[in-house]
Amino acid sequence: MAQVVTFLVALLGCCALAGAATDLRSLIEVLSEGPLARLLDLYMDPPPRTTGFSTLVPQTSIRLFCTKTSEPRFQEIFVGDVNVQNKINFTLPLTIAIHGWLDKNQTMYSALTPTYLRFVKNTNYCVLDWRPYAEFGYQIAARQSAPLVAQYLFGFLQNLSLLYFPLERVSLIGYSMGGQIAGLTGKLLPGRIGTIYALDPAGPLFSHPIDIGSQRRLAASDAKYVQVIYTSRYTAGFGKVLDGAQNFLPNKGYHPQPGCETKGDGLGEFTVALQCSHRYAVQLFVSSLNPANPIQGNKCPTVFGVRVCIRPTTDRLGIYAQR
Repeated sequence: MAQVVTFLVALLGCCALAGAATDLRSLIEVLSEGPLARLLDLYMDPPPRTTGFSTLVPQTSIRLFCTKTSEPRFQEIFVGDVNVQNKINFTLPLTIAIHGWLDKNQTMYSALTPTYLRFVKNTNYCVLDWRPYAEFGYQIAARQSAPLVAQYLFGFLQNLSLLYFPLERVSLIGYSMGGQIAGLTGKLLPGRIGTIYALDPAGPLFSHPIDIGSQRRLAASDAKYVQVIYTSRYTAGFGKVLDGAQNFLPNKGYHPQPGCETKGDGLGEFTVALQCSHRYAVQLFVSSLNPANPIQGNKCPTVFGVRVCIRPTTDRLGIYAQR
């Protein structure tokens, strides 16, 4: 799998560097997306859905559950909910977590939620459940599900703003394709959302094998502040693109991350190890929520292609960053 992905990236990256015209880039995008998406689908167990997308209804297939961290009690909130001001404290900030592709057991939330509720006080905390749309094949999820979910979240936030909730107090935490959904949501509310934390945002079909452009993927302009954590670059995560206002790259952002080394030569073993590196961004973000556990990053300039870390500027990964 690694060799196939690397070959596609190298081949299509070569074509892009050759200065191909827009129509050729579009053709390359179309021709490359299908094989790469099918390759990703092939190693998922159980296999992703391929039919039934049009039968889903966003209003019932996308669900949002919110609570106040001071008194945890999750309640479902709907777009246009007349009781929203009883479910959300409008005097407090609002954080919405967004899971990734095929996260059927919501493993992101099981790791993030208890720690967030423990250490982050005086805020509203919500989890977005878009699993019915996340169960489809990768290409369907990337090209149809992600924009649709972003549109739904935009509608919710737009309604909040009409009730005078300040959108600069909204933070989106998105893992994998959830990071791309956060970015797409931000584009629909240009410059209004306060913060996006993208945890190893999905790279396939967004940044590789060809970069689809900042208007169709996560970008630094999608919120007033965008922090991106990269842990599986050029594979499950973003490739060459470093498009946050602040970018954290543990182990330079590459697989394998600590404890995620491949334990065999088979493709199955590689897939498990790669998923481990992909999830490592969530592990780091969750660990950083404890104020007593700072995770520092060094800002090291590049001189003639070499990173120079002499008296580097430092900042904390996660919500306590000085920005």
